[in-house]
Amino acid sequence: MKRIHYASGSLLTGDDIADVLVRFAAALAHKNDAAEVHAPAIIEGGDTGEVLMLLGPASQILAEDEKYGGSELHDEEFVNECEGKIAALAPTRATFVEHGTDDLPDLDYDLL
Repeated sequence: MKRIHYASGSLLTGDDIADVLVRFAAALAHKNDAAEVHAPAIIEGGDTGEVLMLLGPASQILAEDEKYGGSELHDEEFVNECEGKIAALAPTRATFVEHGTDDLPDLDYDLL
């Protein structure tokens, strides 16, 4: 488990969740963008719940290992969703046309 220190508070969550949150915050910062994130966490009393975070260019996040008496918190759907958002924020890369351009709709030949 990892404790994420964020703004003036902290939250306890699973390793995979903490890692993807930090990477998502970094990706948003590179794009000078922000996003609201409903992240799974261990809330008061040890129950599983959700926290609302605002991640943006000024987000300063620290994630550190923490011992926890319960089981590791996993949320594969949340992690995969964040991975998709991180990928969408990545710079686009040029690709090669392998079989001509006849079947490419709206191709701007001036850009070739």
